[in-house]
Amino acid sequence: MQGSAKCADCLGRSRRDRPSATAQGYGREHRDRFRAGVLAKHPSCVCTEEQHDHGSPCGAPSEHADHWPVSKRELQSRGLDEHHPNYGRGLCHPCHSRETGRHQPAGWNDEPPF
Repeated sequence: MQGSAKCADCLGRSRRDRPSATAQGYGREHRDRFRAGVLAKHPSCVCTEEQHDHGSPCGAPSEHADHWPVSKRELQSRGLDEHHPNYGRGLCHPCHSRETGRHQPAGWNDEPPF
């Protein structure tokens, strides 16, 4: 059995209990309205981050509907409809993972390096 590449502290933080996707607000309405609308609008990844080492835009097939330029939490705090496709962009899996790790609380990058 191969061990984790993470140190024990990082591994423990990555395994903390999290609510289900539905409990976090990613249920039927998110899937049927937001995700479907965003992926119809952006079938190809629109990421333009230069540090991702791809063209601008990326252009790979979109797999994820990402809340952008304002986060889902910010949309909720402003009283806006976080399920409206106008508040999203389509991203491929690698670009979405990088963006989530960089910007989401409790993501892999939630604490400064030692």
